[in-house]
Amino acid sequence: MLKLNRRFLLWFALLVTGFLIFRFLTFDSENENNRNSKNPVRIQEKSIKERVKIDGSLLEDVQEDPQVDTKCYYDNQCALPQMLFRVRTETDNLPPFACLNDIKLFDTDSIGRGINVAILNGTTGDILERSTFDVTASDEKLMTWLMRIPHAAILVAASFGDVAEHVSRQSRQLLEGFGAKKIDNWRVGSAYAIIGQRGIQKGEAHETISKFLDENESQKLFEGCFELPIAETREVELKIDGPPVHRADETKLAELGAFEADLLQKKETVEYGEKWKNCGMTKGCNEDDSIAVHFFSGEHKDDHPKMCVGERLLFDKDLNNAGRGLNLAMLEPKTGKVTAVAHFDTYEDESNGLVEWLDAIPTGYIVAVVSFDEASNQLSDMARRIFYEMGSSMIDRLKFRASWYFVGQKGIGAYTPFEDLNIPQGNNWANPIHASFCLPKSLHKWAGRKDTSSQMSSSSVGDVRNLPKRHFCAKYDRHEEFCSGSNIDSPIMPRHLHDEQRANDAIFNVPILVASGLAPDSLRMTLESLLNQEGLNTQMVLVTYDKEYSENADLAALFHVKSVAIHSNGSYNAHLLLSLSNAFSIFPDASSVMVIEEDVKLSPDYLHYLSSIYESYKADSTVDLALAFNSNGFSDTSGDGQTVYRIKNHLPMGSYLMKRDLYEKHIRLREFCCTERDNWDLRDSTVLVPGLSRIEIHVDELEKQNLLFRRNRTQSQQDYLINSEFETSEEYSTYLNQIIQNTKKSMPISDVISMGCEKWTQKLAPKIQKSILLTYSKNSEIQSIFECFKMYWTPKILRNNRVFRFSLQNQSIEVLIVPENLKID
Repeated sequence: MLKLNRRFLLWFALLVTGFLIFRFLTFDSENENNRNSKNPVRIQEKSIKERVKIDGSLLEDVQEDPQVDTKCYYDNQCALPQMLFRVRTETDNLPPFACLNDIKLFDTDSIGRGINVAILNGTTGDILERSTFDVTASDEKLMTWLMRIPHAAILVAASFGDVAEHVSRQSRQLLEGFGAKKIDNWRVGSAYAIIGQRGIQKGEAHETISKFLDENESQKLFEGCFELPIAETREVELKIDGPPVHRADETKLAELGAFEADLLQKKETVEYGEKWKNCGMTKGCNEDDSIAVHFFSGEHKDDHPKMCVGERLLFDKDLNNAGRGLNLAMLEPKTGKVTAVAHFDTYEDESNGLVEWLDAIPTGYIVAVVSFDEASNQLSDMARRIFYEMGSSMIDRLKFRASWYFVGQKGIGAYTPFEDLNIPQGNNWANPIHASFCLPKSLHKWAGRKDTSSQMSSSSVGDVRNLPKRHFCAKYDRHEEFCSGSNIDSPIMPRHLHDEQRANDAIFNVPILVASGLAPDSLRMTLESLLNQEGLNTQMVLVTYDKEYSENADLAALFHVKSVAIHSNGSYNAHLLLSLSNAFSIFPDASSVMVIEEDVKLSPDYLHYLSSIYESYKADSTVDLALAFNSNGFSDTSGDGQTVYRIKNHLPMGSYLMKRDLYEKHIRLREFCCTERDNWDLRDSTVLVPGLSRIEIHVDELEKQNLLFRRNRTQSQQDYLINSEFETSEEYSTYLNQIIQNTKKSMPISDVISMGCEKWTQKLAPKIQKSILLTYSKNSEIQSIFECFKMYWTPKILRNNRVFRFSLQNQSIEVLIVPENLKID
């Protein structure tokens, strides 16, 4: 007994000694962790390095077990008053999430497209408010909300969806008041998240930007123990520097049908039926990467179809109008949330409504379909094609009274494995479809067969870089270069603004109306040149299109801009007038609208030029229009890039700034003024016209008979520093007087016409003469010289101006047409 006790005491002593040694060895490490716990970013980085160093499999662990990343929990290492924050950006197959200790800040059921936000008390961490802002139409509500957040409050925010180009410079500027800095670099194809606090310095917030297809998990997740405040706070006034912000009226956009092609903006109510555990399966699904679904097509015409998604019935007897034909549901793939449902009786009704609904599904979204009774009789070839594009390999075999279920995805480029078709015998109904399974959310987990017949096909998400563009190019075949193999995945986004001093430029806050014609390839050309403008704010762009040409609406969506259908009588003039009406009503606070007409390609310095003249244009009450097009900007008569003319009563053409006052008082209320496109009868006013055009107008062979397009034109290809003499009428008159007084050579117009304009031009000596005066004694001589040089004119221009300017000899000689009385008013 004594020997046993001694043995027990010996083992006990060894255990105690081992424990003390272990505590001694780990004590310093724990202290180091506690000392560093105020810096969550450093903790996360150290943890990653240690785990990779130990087993080299951190990323594999995260990918294989996504549940680890989406759980919220307490961490014993976070000693009070510290709190554990875990924030992860949206990934290829998961929505963003954010945790405060064991509380999930963004719930899967409430998360939505746009910016998802939570506001916490800056001292206690209590949740004050949670919300989602869909910024695709406008980010004005987000800006208003940010400005009313109380001092020192904590902001946790994460984007969902490819919405970077819908978040304006003004919203990004407001987020700087919460310590944001990286947000300036957030662009198309990436997700953004932030933990900030109102009043901390720019750059002190914890931010991350990650590309959707980037496999580097460490860039997507940041976590750690935070003490509040995050950093030293100071009282800051959140305001938007620069000119007032003019955002689109979302109510007006909805009235005009801007959201008809956007099932997410329409926000239709989905009615849910009974909860059905696991959708009838004995074993549940992994909620993080799959969705429980069930499909039943009914046994006969007196039965009813059934569809279950995520343990809730969507279609059943007397639920969501379930019935004969096709019953459809649209799902957001990363959350599994049902965003829209629809029923179409394709036995009795034509498929137009079905085609419109399918077209409106955003790229990447899942569509689930189950047939009932008879669904093939009126199912059109176009509807079958769209189902094929979504991954159906059986749609062409759907026949009378067949039973069919299908789960596809917009832009999948592969055959989905989630489909079945039962063919009936004779006139009987086919055997019913019974299907229950766990539907993967992630595209690359769909083990479908690659559709080798399509150049747009892809069997893995890594191959699909720009799904919206790929789907557009598969749908329309007129955009060869745009859709070529080398361009198919190129991102669509505005050029970055390199000169930060122009960040608050007023021109970026002027609405831009693109009044498209009937040619989608022309609209694409315009939009490409528009996105080539540095600093463009896509929130301010509105495309109007003929209601019969929906391809233009798809183009607008592809380029991240708003669009509205126009119901006109068919003439472009009527289309343009209705477009102006819509633009001024959609942007009710804007004092001007920038108009871009059909077939226009913008020069690279288009916005830079308009920015240079905008303040003078706005301040001068005698100016109604500022053109980007010189009607006499032919290769042999164009002015230079630094010059701006003041011309009275010039018609708007090509592209121009138009003041609301002109539209409201002399166009909207005087419909008879503008019945003919080339003969608008506007009030007497001054128009600013560039010496060198900032646009190129593309015309067909028939239009080349027009005087404006009979000869080659020239346009700007670079930025110019604009001369200031145009800014006021007085300065312009003084400048013209100086030129006239300093010009040594003059000649009567009658002599030039007698010699012939071309011969006379050849005799000019640009090295000796910088300017020359052509004098007239009667107005008919002005018309004669314009016709002699084959230049554009209108009776109102000739009647209301006394001095005319153009250039010869490659802009080296300036010609001034002046009256014999050389005094300029």
